[in-house]
Amino acid sequence: MYGSSKVLLSLVLQIKENSREYNPIVCLPPEQGPLREKLAEAGIEIIEMPVVKLTRSMLKSLNFIKLIKEYLKAKRIFKAHIKGRSVDIIQSNTLATLFGAWYCRFRKPKHIMHVHEIMDRPKIATWFFKLILKYFCDEVVYNSEATAAFYNQVSPALKRKSRTIVNGVDQTEARISEEKKKQIRARLFGAGENEIVIGLVGRINRLKGHELSLKAFRQLTSAYPNLKLCFIGSPPPGQEHFLSNLEAKIQQNDLEKQVRIIGFQEEVFSIMESLDLAVVPSTEPESFGLVVVEAMMAGKAVIGSDIGGISTIIKDGENGLLFEPNNEQEYVAAIRKLLDNKELKTRLEENARVYSRETYSSKAMYTKFKQLYETLS
Repeated sequence: MYGSSKVLLSLVLQIKENSREYNPIVCLPPEQGPLREKLAEAGIEIIEMPVVKLTRSMLKSLNFIKLIKEYLKAKRIFKAHIKGRSVDIIQSNTLATLFGAWYCRFRKPKHIMHVHEIMDRPKIATWFFKLILKYFCDEVVYNSEATAAFYNQVSPALKRKSRTIVNGVDQTEARISEEKKKQIRARLFGAGENEIVIGLVGRINRLKGHELSLKAFRQLTSAYPNLKLCFIGSPPPGQEHFLSNLEAKIQQNDLEKQVRIIGFQEEVFSIMESLDLAVVPSTEPESFGLVVVEAMMAGKAVIGSDIGGISTIIKDGENGLLFEPNNEQEYVAAIRKLLDNKELKTRLEENARVYSRETYSSKAMYTKFKQLYETLS
């Protein structure tokens, strides 16, 4: 389950558990997946319908016929499902899902757009989504100050109807034992007790920094022969070439014994706890960086790019380390710093655990959303 889905699940479960005024209904496309399973387990009402998702290819070709057909189908399904009931608020969980924006334009429900992405390319996408935020939303919620800064420059009017509510997540899995960590390290990472495992958890795509990490790791292997690098995640559908390219680079550098690629893992916290260091070396701005918070909650010292939402979570030298984006030498220096200074690493780990749990809980996120709902109801 990816970041925006995890946040949606956390929010909906909090509403279900703590609110008597609001009854959440989640609209999902008909495909099966972990989000659907978790919602069904919790007894959350689900409407199967198109969410009218705009893709980059649609924008580039300006072919909106398919999108309009999807919207008309979604509207029929939605209206049939809610017949006889009143819907007060529709909340869109990502910028690219347009059903709520279009449906609420000339109807009673208020529309909230929850923005999880910084859409900086192609330029037509940036332009289009800024128009959606300006003219098709009653309220805009950004998941970080970095996201807010990117979109609010479009106009003062947009700034007046927007607010920032940082993503909330809880460590839903129990802390694992040292024996369990050893098992995970041996089975998944191929690492023994005396080896140090650096982990990058995230989709294998253009911006997560996998190739940058491989270059940095290659510099470290001679000085730290007991070092291992693990990539935990899979490429998004249609982007499998990023995985192939990464595998080829590992082979070209003769690093098959020291570097492992592990597919998507559902139980992310047990994976995080089993790492020695977590890295988030994104090469382009991310709107938030949920994996940073998850790693902190698991008690890891995180090294991340000083860019986008990542830089709003990591306080350099206090709960993690930041380096200049795409700067291989600064990245290597940050890793060396934690490998060579166990006292600093331990301090950052302790601070990260406390900070993440106090700042990014799903309960705190829910409380702020509830205050927003009350202003619109």
